[in-house]
Amino acid sequence: MKNISILVMAMLMGSASPGFAASAHIQGNVLKTLIADQDRWGGCMILIDQKLSDHGLDCPQQWVSFSCNGTYTTKDVAYRMFDSAQMAYALGKRVFLQVVDTKKHNGFCYASRVDVLD
Repeated sequence: MKNISILVMAMLMGSASPGFAASAHIQGNVLKTLIADQDRWGGCMILIDQKLSDHGLDCPQQWVSFSCNGTYTTKDVAYRMFDSAQMAYALGKRVFLQVVDTKKHNGFCYASRVDVLD
């Protein structure tokens, strides 16, 4: 009985604490791009003009990683997403991102999708 009470209390405490979304869809402009060696920040990132925390994400910065080192997706897919973001940056187009705050590189959230918008 004591174990059940502890379990119920733990569940209630978890639901009472403020939570963040696991993922969110964000539209914004690419402000900068970054490629890094030694797998820092997942190897490639972009800076967008949206505060990720304003979209309910537990992400401290506006930088988003595509995981070009292959941690959260294949390197090929990651670099294609990064290429799309670079194209948007070069053309002045907005991007639509799906950002996941449960997967991070050195504290920076991972983008599992990028669309280039009109």
